[in-house]
Amino acid sequence: MQAIVHAADSSLKRYKRNIRILRFISRVVSLILSAFMTGCLSYALAKYFLTRNHIIPGDAHPWPIPTTLWPSIMLLAISVVTMIMNLVTVCSYICGIDTANKTDRVATYVRYIMLALQVVAWAIGTGLFKMANTGHDLWGYSCSGSADAIQEQVQSFLDFGKLCTAQTYTWYTSIVQAGSYFLIFIILLLVLKRSSGKKKMAKKMDNVPMGMERGGDIELEPECRAGAGRRYMPVATGPADL
Repeated sequence: MQAIVHAADSSLKRYKRNIRILRFISRVVSLILSAFMTGCLSYALAKYFLTRNHIIPGDAHPWPIPTTLWPSIMLLAISVVTMIMNLVTVCSYICGIDTANKTDRVATYVRYIMLALQVVAWAIGTGLFKMANTGHDLWGYSCSGSADAIQEQVQSFLDFGKLCTAQTYTWYTSIVQAGSYFLIFIILLLVLKRSSGKKKMAKKMDNVPMGMERGGDIELEPECRAGAGRRYMPVATGPADL
């Protein structure tokens, strides 16, 4: 029985270590992706706000009026929140397993809620960012023929080609990011499975007789030992004893 318990405990430890490694890798990947998206979207928005009032030949502006900004702002907000959360998690792992576990316990329910919200947010945000590509948003206009037509006139302060490339990669990255959160969700299921396995093992151990836990033989109660019955059942006195 001890060998079985030891093997089960070792298996759970390996399972726990593998889950921790997968969780750490997924958080690092998500941190890198969200940081990349934050940089690209910040660059696009900064370029817009710095150049929107420039006047080009023909008394025109380099950007459409009005310009649709909410898709870029929405995706930027999701990226920033995701980056901060992943940074906190990665730092907790770097500080040590105990710190990570403590952070994990404190934020258990919050993490579950935020994970669900992030999966939904990334799915919706990615879709809306693509759907809003109508030619009046930053991404759509940067990649449009209208932007190409005035590129020579604005080349001193704007490069629509770079803006188009950066935002296109941002959209593809958002798809990968949504996939990474699906991976985190799968890891969460593995964690729940491990926790369920530990509870079942603990329940089985509670039902094991005490003698079995100490290595094997069940210790006999006093009344079951040879000769022990004489103390509790005195021999009756009868004619044969007289």
